[in-house]
Amino acid sequence: MRISTIAASLIALTALPASAQAQDYRASGTEPFWNLSIGAKTMRFEAPGRPTVAVPTPRVIHGFAGEMWQTRRINVNTNHRPCTDGMSDRSYPDTVTVTVDGRNYQGCGGEPRAEAPTSVLGGNWRVEALNGRPVVRGTNPTVSFENGRVSGNGGCNRFSGTYAFARGRLTAGPLASTRMACLDRARGQQETAILGLLGERLTVSSNRQGKLVLTGPRGRTLILVRARP
Repeated sequence: MRISTIAASLIALTALPASAQAQDYRASGTEPFWNLSIGAKTMRFEAPGRPTVAVPTPRVIHGFAGEMWQTRRINVNTNHRPCTDGMSDRSYPDTVTVTVDGRNYQGCGGEPRAEAPTSVLGGNWRVEALNGRPVVRGTNPTVSFENGRVSGNGGCNRFSGTYAFARGRLTAGPLASTRMACLDRARGQQETAILGLLGERLTVSSNRQGKLVLTGPRGRTLILVRARP
């Protein structure tokens, strides 16, 4: 009787949707940027320039290569095949195809595999790229992490504040900055984007080149390289 009860419990567990067995599933892509979250109750797709699409989370379908979620407006097909986002060079466990209102989006899903330990985060860094593009020519934005304090230069102004880092997640702020006006529009936009992204809850990982990758909830990224002494 006990063996039968255990077997029945295992069958019941595997019949649950993936979102009920673990934390929310997330996927994202570039060109264009998009972000997908699948929770226990809601499946949500976001992309710049288009309205957010949110639908009730359907029951997951366990296919041969991965999981699928199918609704009238959003279809998600995951393939358990390693995937890199083409921008930060991080590795994800799944290759993901999302179809929203008939339009296909390609990207990666699951938690990044190369998580950066706390000891790797500390020190001085130079911002090499913002959202997959090199920083504005002639600028040298920097970020430093030390003893719970974050500081740096966004390209025009210095900033500082506190930060917390746990389980691969970085939360900084509130950040205070000087108020010097940027000389040109590109510098100003870059600084606003850097400070805005640092104010979000970020996933921290390192890529194969040893660079630090900070990723926001909507797929925006900062790529940092060690600053020379």
